[in-house]
Amino acid sequence: MKKGDILFLIVSIALLLATVFVVERTSPKRNAIDTSCKELAKGVYYWRTTFELNDYERDFLQRNQIQKLYVRFFDVDVNGNDASDDICVPMATIEFRDSVPADVEIVPTVFITPEAIRHWKTFGPFLARRLNAICQYNNLSPKEFQFDCDWTGSTRDTYFQFLEEMRKQLEQYYPSIVLSTTIRLHQLAQSPPNVDYGVLMCYNTGNFKDYNTKNAILDIDDVKPYLKNLTSYSLPLSLALPAYEWNVQFDSAYKFQMLDRQHYDFTDTTMFEALGHDRYRDKISQNILRREWVDCPTLLSSKDLIFQKRGNPMPIVLYHLDSTQLFKYTNHEITEIYR
Repeated sequence: MKKGDILFLIVSIALLLATVFVVERTSPKRNAIDTSCKELAKGVYYWRTTFELNDYERDFLQRNQIQKLYVRFFDVDVNGNDASDDICVPMATIEFRDSVPADVEIVPTVFITPEAIRHWKTFGPFLARRLNAICQYNNLSPKEFQFDCDWTGSTRDTYFQFLEEMRKQLEQYYPSIVLSTTIRLHQLAQSPPNVDYGVLMCYNTGNFKDYNTKNAILDIDDVKPYLKNLTSYSLPLSLALPAYEWNVQFDSAYKFQMLDRQHYDFTDTTMFEALGHDRYRDKISQNILRREWVDCPTLLSSKDLIFQKRGNPMPIVLYHLDSTQLFKYTNHEITEIYR
């Protein structure tokens, strides 16, 4: 064999091995997620400590043909107020008091605080066992698990290591599971985690403690600066939109007091003075409440903008399944949001 032929053979073999390596590195599950994204699978979060559906919520799932119900199983946080404490514990574990609709897939979801993720090795080995125990006790056979953490550049590698370990641990109980994670807008500027897909959280976009904030739940002007990284973001994504409300309370000097989730009748002029821009003064305490929720036109505008920047439609996930919040939207509006 001539020297040139040998060199050609060596190069060809190297290229073939590189191709095989790339193919092996391409996740079949991620390709499957790409396909499901095109089918626009519908989802909704369930973020309460007791799983119990009323008639409205069951009808919502059926009427809108919801395929995925992302159920928060528990939170993980440091034990106590000292963030240096490396003992992390599960908190607010869900209790199932109701049956899960047969045609809806449950996705166990765990919220982990940024403080806790720094110490994941202290609880990581037990987390998969705990999730499996809850599933077994409640006769659930999940195909997917999701983790939710507001990681930053300083905790990115730690969180990514945690996700890789969780896949290994969970696959002992559920082979070939799908692993997903939430993606916050600011995380689009970072490299994506090695999961099958992410849920882009398009809510909690503003600083709710600032009196001058228009709407901390969702303001499209707050979203726009983050979308420059959306086109090139390599992870398949679903899109989570808010369907909830709260009141942000300030004292008479405009200093933040608390997030107030009670429902008030702001039309009652004996109790409240309208100040404009969704702000009301409590005539008794003199505190000021900024009512925040997101109407359907704003949700649709945000969705359309993100679809345009992404270059294709994305599955929609609403946050969250709560009849006291969802009743503000008509059936037609919900249909348009999921469309």
